[in-house]
Amino acid sequence: MEERACRIAAAGYGVISQYGIRRATMNDVATAAGVSRQTIYNVFPNREALLLGVARYHFESKWRAIREFCATTPDRRERFQALLDNLVIEPWESMQAMPHADELELELATTIKQELVEVHFEAQRNLCEFLLEYQEALERRHITAKGLGEMLHHSIVGLKMSTTTREQIESVAATMLACLLALTDPDGA
Repeated sequence: MEERACRIAAAGYGVISQYGIRRATMNDVATAAGVSRQTIYNVFPNREALLLGVARYHFESKWRAIREFCATTPDRRERFQALLDNLVIEPWESMQAMPHADELELELATTIKQELVEVHFEAQRNLCEFLLEYQEALERRHITAKGLGEMLHHSIVGLKMSTTTREQIESVAATMLACLLALTDPDGA
């Protein structure tokens, strides 16, 4: 995503977070992004394209943060914790803080459902690539990075939508961390 599109998508995310999907307007996004309404339409030709851009930006920014952290941290536990913080805990917290988050989920599930498939495939691919470093340990357990990445992706998506309390999300994320550490232990049987 080019810089201008990222700036608009980030502003769109902020506006949607503040007002909700149904109350957020293109004028609000333009003001937040510091661009004209026409500029938004030049980059995102309609509301659905903007919503997809916001979703794509959100996923890409999470993965950028994970990669940047992992580039400076060799510790397996810290890497997996960063993965879960960025993909589970923080998005869940954001959704909980959003007014009318249920409207956003409905909009994503109906208006751009088909377009989101590509974003989900990309997220799944990123998880698989993230786990490739641990392929040898996984193979000793008859697991592939691809299989574990796909399972993690589906679990994360379902978890964020079905968890209602902070205690639940933290408990499940801690269990996921323990499982990931056990499965990728280079010295494990």
